[in-house]
Amino acid sequence: MISAKAQGKINLVFQVGPVRPDGYHDVASIYQALALEEKVSVEPSSSWVVETSGRVPGIESVPTGEDNIVVIAAKALAAHVGLDNPQPMRFVIEKQIPVAGGMAGGSADAAAALVALNEAWGLGLEQSALMQVGAQVGADVPFALLGGTAFGQGTGTELTAIAGQPELFVVLVFAPYGLSTKSVFEAFDRVMPAGDRVDENLSEYYQDLIGSNSLVEAALSLRPELAHTLDLNLGMSGGYLSGSGPTVWFYSQSYAKALGGCELAKALGFPALITRTSQLGARLS
Repeated sequence: MISAKAQGKINLVFQVGPVRPDGYHDVASIYQALALEEKVSVEPSSSWVVETSGRVPGIESVPTGEDNIVVIAAKALAAHVGLDNPQPMRFVIEKQIPVAGGMAGGSADAAAALVALNEAWGLGLEQSALMQVGAQVGADVPFALLGGTAFGQGTGTELTAIAGQPELFVVLVFAPYGLSTKSVFEAFDRVMPAGDRVDENLSEYYQDLIGSNSLVEAALSLRPELAHTLDLNLGMSGGYLSGSGPTVWFYSQSYAKALGGCELAKALGFPALITRTSQLGARLS
């Protein structure tokens, strides 16, 4: 089998504009990859097959048929290179990222699948071409391919890498429920019909806005109990909503402080783990 890995993410800043005529939203986001990663292995099969493993919230809801994002990505890749009848593949996904947690676990799966298939099918495509395909699959897929720290514009697929972001230790606090990106954006259109600020110069001063997220009010309208997590005091910066939620993150440049915050969250009854930021993107494993 050929394997590849891709990272989960948080949004250090996430600004969302009003809904566009095509149903999408313009955003301005600072994406940050985390050390949490998905591993996708592929091999030829008589039909499209998806298998998953891992002890992460929501894994039982991951599709195992052709509606899984890795198969969608495979077919988009085949179409991009003109393969009318691509070889069906078996995908084995090893998950570390919660499902529907606002951390782009599915997008990481798609990114890893594209990298693995590029090798398995002998396509020889550059990262930029894979990112072009990924943009057709999902708004976060290009970033999952790129990794590191990046400024995203448009629907989030127009990316500019940012160098020099210091390593942060991140505490993730999870909810016992998921929030679909679609439902949160629909709620955003209801509670903020005029949209929020989208700043094309965000990358120049984002440090002053770390943690701000246009989708907080929308997420709270669907899950008011999320406020208890956002209001936690773990002795470090946070809590901040990750993407469309419901995962909430906290950060520190001190590992000891982050470890203490993680243990405090657990003592208060919240599922939590500690990780760190990463400069990795999708790559063969």
